[in-house]
Amino acid sequence: MSRRLLRPGGPLNIRDLGDDMFQATISIPKDADGRVARECPDKACSPGYFKVKPGTGILDGQLHAYCPYCHHQAVPDGFDTKEQARYAEDLLMREVHQGVDVLMRDALGLGPSGKRKFGGNFISLEVSLKSAPSLYVRPPFEDEVRRDVVCPHCTLDQTVFGLATWCADCGADIFLTHVAAELNVTRSMVSDIDRRREALGRRVAAKDLENCLEDAVSLFEAALRALARRWLADKEDSPESVEIRLKRIGTKFQSIPLTQEVLLDVFGIASVPGVPWDRLNAAFEKRHPITHNLGVVDRKYIERVQANDRPGREIRITAMEVSELLDNVLTAIATVHASLFPQPGAGT
Repeated sequence: MSRRLLRPGGPLNIRDLGDDMFQATISIPKDADGRVARECPDKACSPGYFKVKPGTGILDGQLHAYCPYCHHQAVPDGFDTKEQARYAEDLLMREVHQGVDVLMRDALGLGPSGKRKFGGNFISLEVSLKSAPSLYVRPPFEDEVRRDVVCPHCTLDQTVFGLATWCADCGADIFLTHVAAELNVTRSMVSDIDRRREALGRRVAAKDLENCLEDAVSLFEAALRALARRWLADKEDSPESVEIRLKRIGTKFQSIPLTQEVLLDVFGIASVPGVPWDRLNAAFEKRHPITHNLGVVDRKYIERVQANDRPGREIRITAMEVSELLDNVLTAIATVHASLFPQPGAGT
């Protein structure tokens, strides 16, 4: 009976392997951008969820795939999401229900009408079978993930939450590629300032530049915090110890002088040549009046930067200044990354 329960072929291309074993082929639906969701098998990984674009990356002979967050290694088809597993089970159950219906009809000898009469004359019996509607199978419900990056090594087009570290196909460290992609988003906003000023006015354009400066500082902090977490994970005995150390760092990466203290006290990096710390500090200090005082200069800002600005005046930010800040942020992150995680063969 079990061999007849699932009929060969059909929408799932079912194959009878013998010994009550069957094989079905199920295609996982893609999202509107042509990507397929993936989930890290390691339950402790957070966020553990990402997407890849089929047809990019390693196309032949791939033995392993990787989690872009924790670098967990598994076979390429070992990253299915819970929703995809549910979807596959529902499709199979629909086939089973249809197979049961056919088996019942065959066992009862029912014709196309679904009815059969037994006996005749004074006593007769009619058997009928009403088939249930075909089960509706809901496509996988997947999360929206909007940070896209293409691996410079294997060309995999992937989408992640936050700043991931590794390529999901080849496993290479592409952290700086993620950082550069985020900075390029802010660059695009800066390059649109003139049009926004013409269309929406000077205040909107000024606010755009303020937001771009804040974004640059936020990315600097997020990137260094991600590097710190990764570095500490290799040094500390437990995840709890890592969180304790990160809590001590707190928001110090929002300040350039405090960042330099962390580099020395936590990582043992006494010098980071090539990073324009003074220029970074000058730009970072403008974040305080922007965030806490609507962009108006106060005495605290003047004292911190020894500026000639007058209290009560609005702080001045130019598109060129923000563009330079984005370049300097990338330089600083790349230099710290190279110091903490030197690549094999670097400098040779």
